[in-house]
Amino acid sequence: MIRNSALTRAWRKWRNDEDGSVAVETLLMVPLLSWAFLSTLVYFDAYRTEAIAEKAGLTIADMLSRESGYVNGAYLDGTRDLLEFLTLHDDSPELRVTVFYYHVHGNGNEHFHRRWSRTRNSTKPTLTTADIRALGSRLPPLSDGERAILVETWTEYDPPYEPVLATSLNSFEMETFTVISPRFTSSLCWNNDPTEDPTKELC
Repeated sequence: MIRNSALTRAWRKWRNDEDGSVAVETLLMVPLLSWAFLSTLVYFDAYRTEAIAEKAGLTIADMLSRESGYVNGAYLDGTRDLLEFLTLHDDSPELRVTVFYYHVHGNGNEHFHRRWSRTRNSTKPTLTTADIRALGSRLPPLSDGERAILVETWTEYDPPYEPVLATSLNSFEMETFTVISPRFTSSLCWNNDPTEDPTKELC
């Protein structure tokens, strides 16, 4: 029954065709179709990885915004490990956390000020007050004295099947930039060893 099926008859007809037109067209089109299919997968994978990186950055920012205690070096190490778990392609993502505030001076000048900034597994430097002010166009408006948390992540993406496909999508770095306000306290506080010296607290 299977031997006499329509699919079997079509296969035999194609196999026994000796005019060569089908074979030549197949030879020309299969590589092109394979390239188009794999290229589509690469671009889909890049957009998917970017979406996951954005969600990972938002997850880290939301976690930090809910913290009512101290943040220290061990806490940020664990946060970086969580970022690595949440991302797909990069087993060594970079993290930078900065707490800043907005202040209206008596002379009428209004400026952003850094309170503290720390990095984990990053070649990027910690942010200074000058850096925060340079990012002013990317920061949301705050009221006088209000504090916020800036979470930045960097993830390396290497497209699969390259350079075989020779698409224009090369390896690049995905960056996330998330600003969020503390939920349960006025500020996220840094203290590398609060049990030893509470005066090291930076809020």
